[in-house]
Amino acid sequence: MMRAPLSLPSPKNRVRGVSPAISAVIISGVMLTILGVASFVSMNLLELQLASTEFEQAKSNMLLLDEVIHDVALRRGSGGYVQFNQRSGGVGIQLREESLTILAGPPGGEEEIYSITPLITIVYRGGSSAIGSEANLRGGSSLMVNMSSMMSHVRVELEGGVCIKLDYDRVRLIDLGEFILSDEEGSALHRFIEISIIRLTMGPMGGSGTINLKAQNMGVNVTTRTYQGGEISIKVRRGLMEEGVTFSSEAEETVIIITEAQIMIST
Repeated sequence: MMRAPLSLPSPKNRVRGVSPAISAVIISGVMLTILGVASFVSMNLLELQLASTEFEQAKSNMLLLDEVIHDVALRRGSGGYVQFNQRSGGVGIQLREESLTILAGPPGGEEEIYSITPLITIVYRGGSSAIGSEANLRGGSSLMVNMSSMMSHVRVELEGGVCIKLDYDRVRLIDLGEFILSDEEGSALHRFIEISIIRLTMGPMGGSGTINLKAQNMGVNVTTRTYQGGEISIKVRRGLMEEGVTFSSEAEETVIIITEAQIMIST
């Protein structure tokens, strides 16, 4: 029996295979691209998480710093510090060319009895990856507070990025009451009003990474002003803001006691 001869495919119909070396290069290139994109995305997510964590920690630190400042303001020569991490953000001092002024006297005839310039704000600026929204963390912007309110104002603001601010641009006003005082000339009824102020000053600042932000009591200054009895008006001004209160008394004299605690902020 005769067998039919084998027929070979023509050169035009032959299928050429891809070289194993070229296949390896293509697969490696695709895998490297995928790994690069995945690494870039994961690094961005990690940076975002670290910046957000640092900013949340800075909120707690700023509230703790406020408590430290209130504490050292009560004790001459005392001090304290709070540790801040500055990996992506940074803490510093902002000087504002504004004045905090106190006026007192009969209604319509008030005189300036105290003024400070510039005003200082402690600021923590979050990193470029930190996110947040405006929020009030403690206190308020009122110029006059009482014993049940804090003298500080801690808040989150959006100012060229997210930041945390702490200031003491206000006074605490306390009506101490009426007392009978005696001297060689006799006895007289006096009314006492206390005005408390925390005045921040700037010391040496600098450093990177983890730093200790210090608050040092540099002294407590006490001055008094005495006015004739009747109505006494007390006003506080800061920039375009003004708040006031009027006291009416049958006392022969009203004594205003101004207590200023000077706190130096430094690193």
